[in-house]
Amino acid sequence: MKKNLKTIFIITLALVFAFSFGSVRAETPQEGGDLVIGIGENPDHLNPGITTSYPVAAVTANVYSGLIWRAEDGTPQPQLAESWDVSEDNTVFTFHLKEDITWHDGEAFTSEDVKFSFEEVLPEFHGRFQDVHEFIEDIETPDDNTVVITLTEAYAPFLVSLEVYDAPIMPKHLLEDELDNISEADITVEPVGTGPFQFVEWERGDRIVLERNENYFDDNAYLDRVLFNIIPDSASRISALETGQIDYLWGFYFPRAEIPRFQDDPNFEMWQGVRIPALWFAFINFEHPELSDPLVRQALMHATDRELIIELTQEGLGDYNVGPMGGAFDLTYFEEYDYSNLYPFDLDKARELLDEAGVDELDISVVVDPNRDDLMGAAEIMQDLYSQIGINLSIDTQERAVMIENVYENRDYDLSLQSFTSGGDPAVGYHRLYTTQEFGTPFVSATGYSNLDVDRILREAASIPFHDERKEKYREAMGILSEDVPLLVLYEEESVDVNDVNLRGLRQGLDVRSRLDKVWWAQ
Repeated sequence: MKKNLKTIFIITLALVFAFSFGSVRAETPQEGGDLVIGIGENPDHLNPGITTSYPVAAVTANVYSGLIWRAEDGTPQPQLAESWDVSEDNTVFTFHLKEDITWHDGEAFTSEDVKFSFEEVLPEFHGRFQDVHEFIEDIETPDDNTVVITLTEAYAPFLVSLEVYDAPIMPKHLLEDELDNISEADITVEPVGTGPFQFVEWERGDRIVLERNENYFDDNAYLDRVLFNIIPDSASRISALETGQIDYLWGFYFPRAEIPRFQDDPNFEMWQGVRIPALWFAFINFEHPELSDPLVRQALMHATDRELIIELTQEGLGDYNVGPMGGAFDLTYFEEYDYSNLYPFDLDKARELLDEAGVDELDISVVVDPNRDDLMGAAEIMQDLYSQIGINLSIDTQERAVMIENVYENRDYDLSLQSFTSGGDPAVGYHRLYTTQEFGTPFVSATGYSNLDVDRILREAASIPFHDERKEKYREAMGILSEDVPLLVLYEEESVDVNDVNLRGLRQGLDVRSRLDKVWWAQ
């Protein structure tokens, strides 16, 4: 089957296609005003150094900084680092930090903060940085403004792994004595960063307020404040957008069923496309007796009408013609390992595989966030389809904090609907879905799947700087993964964001949550 729903994105370090329905305006930025963003859940905390959780990153991405940020075309740009030098063999990176940067509490930012973050905080607590850390051999700080990082071998996505979402730089002076109980540190609820906005207050369940950092090391932000209004109910979020109570909804919190309501409204601007690949899937608990059988997992793939899920929950926006690591990365997509070819929707085939596995009836549950309409819709479709082949699927709704504890920390679940992103390179986010993981780390694989051949091949793929050679390694890995089926892959997302038409400067970074310092009001 040819890929008929997908534009393939060829990504070496990070080249991502995006498009906007907004017109280009040549206007002079204006200072002042507030930006109110609607989010669908109360963050567990505000410490990006110990999680990759979407709501935490959404709020803190403009409070903290990374060594680099990524422009809309995916290229790394200086942030805390003014510039960098790379050795010929791509194993030594020397970062020259910008001078006279201060934390929001007035303390000086130095190279020691980078070293501390990369050695003490992120490797222990940050799911996406852990793979990066495996390639780091040594970090030196010859002076306050220089960091020299030596890798054990080349790591192709190293630079693009150093933005705030994947490698936030944390304050050593506030955390070095808190590592044993970091989740209780003061900055976990009152963040202190170096970014363009600084924390003011958090009214739990209501809103989080940031204000412009007047001592920002780059040009100061245009906006006076950024407010995140916490609105769990999707209908209430849409009403708040329509009535002007909020100005901006990211795709993560925008119900696709509401697209017709806004796409022709002159008061709003809608952006649609793929910037950062995002895969939607269900974790499968390998400790479950029946689910540990690959025949049963293959049966679930055949019993899941992924095209129907996209049509009914995403307004048709998404791609089910994907493999184990989606389809947006040319590096990891192969038609022979496309799940639409290997596991087309076929209830008879699913029942046949269950019979082969010796499974007559099966009672399982799926953990779903009740605030995610799209995931709830997918679960209901799966429930109906599975009932036709003797699988009784119950829907277990759990708020995010409870889900993290049960799925990631206790592995107390059967299936769990999730979505992961992999900005810039498959190694940045998707590797952690399939490599052997220590039990208990949030937002890495919670399945218990472990294949040492896959671990080895993916590490080799990450260390090769040449596209064609990397692709052959990924071909080998996809062959194993498509047979093992460690995840119930559903589709790859196409995002939709909606904002007040008078907002300018949005989406300047590859991630729509970044660079809010560049946003301003036209009136």
